[in-house]
Amino acid sequence: MRKIALALLVCMLLALLVPLSACAEEPTAAERGLAAIKAVSSGKSIILPREDSYLEEWKTLYARKPWYQPSLQVECLPRLKSGAPLMPPLYEGTRVTVVAEENDMSCMLYPGADNKIRVGWIQSIRLLEDFPGEVFTIGTPPEDGFDVLDSVGQHWSNDFLLKSQRRYMCFDEPVKNCVGFSMQYQVVARNTGITENVYGERTLYVFDGTTWHEVGSFPYYDLSAVQVDVWFDPMDVVAFGTVADCVQPYDFDFRQFAYAFATE
Repeated sequence: MRKIALALLVCMLLALLVPLSACAEEPTAAERGLAAIKAVSSGKSIILPREDSYLEEWKTLYARKPWYQPSLQVECLPRLKSGAPLMPPLYEGTRVTVVAEENDMSCMLYPGADNKIRVGWIQSIRLLEDFPGEVFTIGTPPEDGFDVLDSVGQHWSNDFLLKSQRRYMCFDEPVKNCVGFSMQYQVVARNTGITENVYGERTLYVFDGTTWHEVGSFPYYDLSAVQVDVWFDPMDVVAFGTVADCVQPYDFDFRQFAYAFATE
């Protein structure tokens, strides 16, 4: 009887230890947040959040519209106007991922103008739950539903889109059976004193690796950021680009970034 009782006790202890060991293997909020920051090239330049500042659930937010400029300043530490070197700017409407909050500041991952992911600190009140600008739609979403691939690495091309003398955005990996995505577009600088000369329709193209497909256009008559939700027939997409129909189509700098890829 004594041996049976001892065996039962061992089994009970093992049953208690198994779930505890399983929980111990789960990364903490601080471990997950720190790993995300360290995966970003600019992560070495910031002051890291305190361990208790990391969020259990990350937040997806959008940059508020700044006053009289296209972007917001991003700090390298959780303090406003610290005087320390600034991180790459955060452009209006940019979708960010907040991994920590401290001193009314948010530590976020965000794409810069070159679409490389950066990390930095910004006032939490500068971030919104919804995109702050106009949203346009091209095409119609499929009736049968779709899966969503949240993000894909992307970079500027070395050559031009068709005859436009404008570079386009390449995906690090093809998006298979893609039927649509969301895209942000914004003029961030101009080399003309007449602002209206950079206003006009923008035509959006997607590239399947062989052919450029014109999928539609959207209006651009304000220097603010816009979001375009575009839908098209299924194809493997490896790049996308825009062509401006305006008086001075080459006398401005712009950013464009795609996300929320719908796939069949």
